[in-house]
Amino acid sequence: MAARRTMFIQTATTPNEDALQFIPGVPVLSEDGSKRTVEFTSPREGLKSPLATRLFAIEGVKGIMYGSDFVTVRKDPDFPWQLMKPDIYSAIMDHFSSGRALMREDDQQGKPADSMDVADHDSEIVAEIKELLETRVRPAIQEDGGDLDFVSFNEGTGIVKIRLRGACRGCSSSTVTLKHGVEGMLSYYIPEVSGVEDVGDELEAQANKEFEKLEKSLASDNKQD
Repeated sequence: MAARRTMFIQTATTPNEDALQFIPGVPVLSEDGSKRTVEFTSPREGLKSPLATRLFAIEGVKGIMYGSDFVTVRKDPDFPWQLMKPDIYSAIMDHFSSGRALMREDDQQGKPADSMDVADHDSEIVAEIKELLETRVRPAIQEDGGDLDFVSFNEGTGIVKIRLRGACRGCSSSTVTLKHGVEGMLSYYIPEVSGVEDVGDELEAQANKEFEKLEKSLASDNKQD
């Protein structure tokens, strides 16, 4: 039987005390230098990835995000890191030593477009907002184990809506970062921007509501059959 390859996994703290970066020393999500990230906020979403499935099986894990060379794990505040870390280390080491794909085959196809990609229908202002978020904001946030998505820009109100992800979720300092960092920088370069709002929780609640409706519909169909 082949011996398991030894891997030294580093950890890095984030502004969120309930989120840690685990850095395995090998490419995680991509080898092409892409800034794209993938986040799982529930065990159901985690079924798309064997590693996420195993991490969600660890008591206290609330969310997982993959970056180019890191895995961010968010936990329930009631569970101490010292009890969770050994199982997290083991899951990450076993996965990357096994050579298994990070995502299941049916989820490898048609990777979602990055929200920062400039689309043909984007206005000049939206393109400028995405460029600033991509080049000035995203690198700093990803260094702390988080990420953000561009959601929309309302030209009437000047409000930019974004979704904070990874370690940024539930972080007390994210409000300060949003107002004094992201909002200040965008409004300085783009006068049309009057404010920035994080709508991550709102979108997640909406998605969960739609899923519950689908489950009830399927259950009703099964009963009729």
